Amino acid sequence: MSSIQDAPSALGDYMLSGWILTNRRCPTPGCTIPLLRSPDRQSPVVHLCVTCNENKTVPRQKSPAQVSQHDISTSTSSASQITRTSTPATEMSEASDVLPPFVETEATRHRREQTDRASVEIGRRLLQGWTMLGDECPNDDCYYVPLVRRPKSAGEEEPKKECVLCGNFFNTERDRAGRERLVQTNPQSSQIASPSTNLHTSTQTAVTPQSNGEVVGPRSNPQSHSIVPTSNATAGSLMGTLGSSAEVLQLALQNLTSRMTSLVSSSNLTDPLSTIDESIARTADAVSKVTQSLSQVKQLQWSEAQAHIMS
Repeated sequence: MSSIQDAPSALGDYMLSGWILTNRRCPTPGCTIPLLRSPDRQSPVVHLCVTCNENKTVPRQKSPAQVSQHDISTSTSSASQITRTSTPATEMSEASDVLPPFVETEATRHRREQTDRASVEIGRRLLQGWTMLGDECPNDDCYYVPLVRRPKSAGEEEPKKECVLCGNFFNTERDRAGRERLVQTNPQSSQIASPSTNLHTSTQTAVTPQSNGEVVGPRSNPQSHSIVPTSNATAGSLMGTLGSSAEVLQLALQNLTSRMTSLVSSSNLTDPLSTIDESIARTADAVSKVTQSLSQVKQLQWSEAQAHIMS
């Protein structure tokens, strides 16, 4: 029989051997040591008190009245012998608790910055109605970046999966065995076009609200249509043009939001055929178009910034 002072050490030895510490206290009067249960894969299941050094329960297959004290002592000693001989002692060392200091390398810093950029861009798109998927970008340069998908418009096919970091598009295909895999595809022309087309489209899609809630594109002089970026145009001029387009779109979105607020506050919601309700519907459609145009301009800005960094 062990003393109470030796109980913690004995409990540790048994637990290292696979025994399980239970929340049941030893039934012996005056003993407060919790009982140990034999390992899960061991049969029969026995409970042991390390202080009293005797079994406190019997196997599950038999009731206490059917088992003799000799059977209990035999099963306890054999189980203890099996666990102690089959599991080697674990060497404890104070030096194992000391962890080396973390040293940030160039690779870890690059991955951290990459993750931060992806998190910001994904959060911005989620606010615009995009969906974050469970698939990750298979590109080796993208470190565990989840793919996103833009909202589906009425009458169009399922939008492709997109990586916010590398800008590649992917589709899910199945092989003959039924296994799914991501396949990189060329983006649709409506999603990403050449820099000259994007610049021209951004200028045309910059909209301003009218009194009736309709969207009208900005008027441009004939010379503006003849200005097309060439291969010699600098990244700074393109970024400046995209920035101007984004500012115009943001201003238009603010004006549309203000108009929507005023219409809702003064509308007669009980009459769906009223003129004010029709204006609300047109203004909501304008907000949707401006938001989509602003998202495309922001994507172009991010792509140009990445291209400038890579160069």
